Amino acid sequence: MSWARTGQRYLASLIALAIVVQFFLAGAGAFHAAGYTAHRSLGWVVLALSLLALVLAAAAARFVRHAAALVFVVGLQAALGALGADTQAWFGALHGVNALAVMAAAGTLARRALGR
Repeated sequence: MSWARTGQRYLASLIALAIVVQFFLAGAGAFHAAGYTAHRSLGWVVLALSLLALVLAAAAARFVRHAAALVFVVGLQAALGALGADTQAWFGALHGVNALAVMAAAGTLARRALGR
């Protein structure tokens, strides 16, 4: 399905770009240039987009495991962020470390989808 592959290319690139914006928004929150509302909201959008990326990967029949790994690390990221804000600060610390895994998964999926 060529439409699924085309959609996968654009969506994977959009997710990778959104992760870069997430780092910017987290830094803005950490240094009190802004609050964390935009970072939190975009995080939920990234989770929804990663689920859509998994659906497109299944439709395109390529990179399904990679897209599933992206969904896993983004879901873990959302859980760590929520737990870090609500229960235990150490979960928040792991949220920052897991962000590197999210960036790696999103970037490599985009690179692979673009065929580079």
